[in-house]
Amino acid sequence: MAETLKGLAKVLRDLERFGKEVDKDVDAITEANAREIEVKAKQRAPVDLGKLRQSIGTVRRAEKSYSVVANAPYAAFQEFGTGNLVSVPPELQSIAIQFRGRGVKMVNIPPQPFLFPAFITQRQQYLEDLQDLLERESKRV
Repeated sequence: MAETLKGLAKVLRDLERFGKEVDKDVDAITEANAREIEVKAKQRAPVDLGKLRQSIGTVRRAEKSYSVVANAPYAAFQEFGTGNLVSVPPELQSIAIQFRGRGVKMVNIPPQPFLFPAFITQRQQYLEDLQDLLERESKRV
């Protein structure tokens, strides 16, 4: 999803010139923003018994790489809807196709997006946080 944020790749390349000393800072900023997405997704998640909300979490994939996931088996159906009511933002087509039903039974559940809106609201802040780090490091040199 990082490719959907214009200017992110350039800022990360610019930060690389400072070497390993900023890697911890980039990792911390990335983790903090992932956790903020998690918080916002939990706030937006529809609640019946609370299982969906409880299934949302942040997972460290590698240094400077985090994923926010919803592990409830029905999470994608809540996010995108089902049947004739499916609504998938263009940015998520490749992800949503993984959850396409097999056509056995038509159930029309309206989408109740929670994860993608949380990402959308946080991604600009992530870029700004990295730009602030780049600015601080540039002044130090």
